Amino acid sequence: MDRTTFRVRVQWLAVAVAALLTSACSLAKQEMPALSGPSGLGLSITLAASPDTLPRDGSSQSVITLTARDPNSRPVVGQRLTLTLGLGSPAGASISQDEVTTDANGQATFSVNAPTAGSTGNTILVIATPVGNNADNARSRQLSITVSPANTGAPTARFTFTPTSPEVNQVVTFDALVAATPTLDEGVACNTCTFTWSFGDGGTASGSLVRRSFANAGTYVVILTATDSLGNASTTQQTVTVTGTAIPTGLSVTSSPATPLAKQPATFTASATAATNHRIVSYEFGWGDGEKTTISSNIIQHTYSLPGSFLLTLTVRDDLNQSTTSNTVITVSSGLTASFTATRNGLIETFDASASTSTVASTITDYAWDFETDGTYDANGTNPVVTHTYVSGTYKVTLRITDNRGIQQTTSQTVVIP
Repeated sequence: MDRTTFRVRVQWLAVAVAALLTSACSLAKQEMPALSGPSGLGLSITLAASPDTLPRDGSSQSVITLTARDPNSRPVVGQRLTLTLGLGSPAGASISQDEVTTDANGQATFSVNAPTAGSTGNTILVIATPVGNNADNARSRQLSITVSPANTGAPTARFTFTPTSPEVNQVVTFDALVAATPTLDEGVACNTCTFTWSFGDGGTASGSLVRRSFANAGTYVVILTATDSLGNASTTQQTVTVTGTAIPTGLSVTSSPATPLAKQPATFTASATAATNHRIVSYEFGWGDGEKTTISSNIIQHTYSLPGSFLLTLTVRDDLNQSTTSNTVITVSSGLTASFTATRNGLIETFDASASTSTVASTITDYAWDFETDGTYDANGTNPVVTHTYVSGTYKVTLRITDNRGIQQTTSQTVVIP
């Protein structure tokens, strides 16, 4: 090889090496493209169930909280996961959705429904599988929820009642699912049970919470039957002792004024005494004039339209719905006094009713006379003085006065004509 050829080759090699170095430096300066979404590198997935045990009632639920974190324990946002139930999960168990995506806290929630009664299998297997582009982190995570044992036995019927020493007609509350001692089925409160009650006095009821009162004192055997969703039943009983309570006593009624006036309101005050630790809750006044009033107060006003005697019936009732009745005669005055004098001049009799009076602020507007005892008023008018001519004989003369209230009063005298 001559010198000229060697020099050319060396120069070409130098140029090629320089170009290669320049290209390498340029590549070194380029930035790597950014990754979008969760990388899945070192992904941590945890699942927690609340509650972690479900009964076989087909309605209860367990809430599952899923948490995704990166290798530095920071929340992974936007991580998708598919959700399924594993083979062998009891029939009727179901999951609320088939996919979730984590939120800003790296969490997502969903629910699992309890299996139906009579199903087999004691574990619900929940499977969560990350969705991404890293096959190493597509490993499924699993969570097990325990299912109560198969419902082959009867529930344990239990109940409470309050008050524990009731009185006659006092309301008693019976509760088969009270928090402290509920009826149990598979070790948990039997919310799906049906409940029937027999109270020992011929009465029955249904439901987990019922109320009942007893009309008579005595001892009653209360029986509860609890039946689960498969028809398994059990009974329990307790004795309820009902004590008697004295009915209200000492009933009386007074009025003011003591003698009420017709068409004038009067105030009536009732009195009664309830048994110790009890109270009167209502007063019923039967006025004897066709009207009746029931109130919670013992004081009331009433107006009688006519004078006369009325049988007032008072019925009081206590907080146990026990009642007592008493009767009082109320005499209602017209407020009028009818009076007249008779003077004779031969066969002519002069009658003067000027002495008639009123005890109320009323005016006598009419004087009516029955001169001959025949029930017919022969004369009437505003003049209190009238005359009548008789033949010999004995007569009953009746005066009827009427005031501006429309109230009337009568009086009679015997007149002998020789």
